[in-house]
Amino acid sequence: MIEQTFEATLYAPLFYSSSEGRAIRTQPTLSATALMHALGYRYFEMEKRYAELGEDATTPDYTHLTDASFFVSDMRPVAVETDERTFRSTDYRSERSFTTNDTDLARQVTGGKSVPSILEDSGAAYQTIRNYVGIAPGSTFEFTVWSEQPIPDQPFFRMGVKQTGEFRARERERDTLVLNKYLLADVYDVGEDILTELLARSTSFQRGNDPRLQHFVGADPEFVRERVIPEVL
Repeated sequence: MIEQTFEATLYAPLFYSSSEGRAIRTQPTLSATALMHALGYRYFEMEKRYAELGEDATTPDYTHLTDASFFVSDMRPVAVETDERTFRSTDYRSERSFTTNDTDLARQVTGGKSVPSILEDSGAAYQTIRNYVGIAPGSTFEFTVWSEQPIPDQPFFRMGVKQTGEFRARERERDTLVLNKYLLADVYDVGEDILTELLARSTSFQRGNDPRLQHFVGADPEFVRERVIPEVL
């Protein structure tokens, strides 16, 4: 198994949905799930997945990653700016489906009062507006790839909303290894005994509100190489 560690530099703004809502913010640590797809599409002939319908569109499913011939760490922030650039996306909806924070308006539309004539007469659609807070160009990250075939020593890839984030990387000596708990536990079904030992052999454990934002920080590379990687590849 080939093990390569890279330092990646961001050359275009990255907007990545670490958390959802009206304000979509990108956490400094970029998830291995996103990196798996970015590298998979470019270097490992991973089949691209398109928009789903119904529950498939709102429920994340990463089971197809278990068929991949490679595995990656999270992208650990080395020097990152996360609050310099924003853009706004607008989703137009009909008057029958909209989002509002105005409780009086909500009561009117849901039947508490008559629907305001401005909604019936204007013919205009409602809008759902989201503000994206992203990562600025010049930010750097570290990540590790385990694979049967090496990737180029200076890889290039894109990731994030609308694939705006453009990364160029170069090989380097590893500093701190960060692994994604969600990917290990929920996607690859790594045993609880190994995860418990991995926790003991990590410098710290970073918790997040979303299970995908939980990370083993400073994992022991030797333990990962001998016990974790054979479970996922």
